[in-house]
Amino acid sequence: MYRHALVVALGISSWLVVNAVWIELSLLVPNAPEGYSLASWMAAALQCANIFPLFYSFAAMYRDPPLPYTVSISAIICMGILAICLLARYWSFTAHIFGQNRSVALIALVFFGGALDCTSSVVYWPFISQFDKSYSSALATGESLSGSMPALIAFLQIPLDGDPRFGPDAFFAIIAALLSLSLLAFTTLHLDAFRPSSGDEPPPRSPVAPVAPAAP
Repeated sequence: MYRHALVVALGISSWLVVNAVWIELSLLVPNAPEGYSLASWMAAALQCANIFPLFYSFAAMYRDPPLPYTVSISAIICMGILAICLLARYWSFTAHIFGQNRSVALIALVFFGGALDCTSSVVYWPFISQFDKSYSSALATGESLSGSMPALIAFLQIPLDGDPRFGPDAFFAIIAALLSLSLLAFTTLHLDAFRPSSGDEPPPRSPVAPVAPAAP
C-alpha cells in the first residue's frame, strides 16, 4: 500500500501550480495593476501553455516516449518547484509596458507553470499505465488532491472573520514544499525498483518438454 501512497503523492504534483495560483487569486488581485482583469490574463496565459503537450504528443509519434519517464517526470516536478519559488519571490513584480503597469512576473510564471501542468497529463498517465491498474486509481486520487490541498491551505490562510494569517509569498512556499514531497515520492518509487508489470519486461517463457518421435 505504501507504493500506492507514493503514487498519490506523485499525482498531487500534476496540477498543483495552476490550482494554487487560482485559489490565491483573491489575494493577488488587490495588488495587481490589472485588477479583476488579472483573471482574464491568467486564463489566456494558461490557454497558450496548452501548446507544450501538443509538441510532446507530436514528438511521441516518432519516439514513444520522447524522453525516459524518469527524466521527463523529474524535470516537470523540478521546474514546477522553480516556478512556484519564483512566484513566492516575484509575484508582485510589475513592469511598465505599452504605457501601463503589468504583472509581468506573475503572468509569465503562470504560463510557465501551466505549461508544466498541462504536459504532466500526457506524461504521467502513459507512465503509470505500464503498471498494475490499481496504480491508475492512485494517480487519479493524487490529481484530485492537487486542487484540494491548496484549497485546504487557503482555508487555513484566510479566516472567515479576519485578515489573512500569511501572505501569498508564504502560501507559494508551502506549495513548493508539497512539490518537493512529490519529487521525493517519485524518487523513492524509482529507487524502489518500481518495475512495469507489462511492456518493458516480457514474462518468462515456460520450458517446453521435448516431444518423442512417433513409433513407426
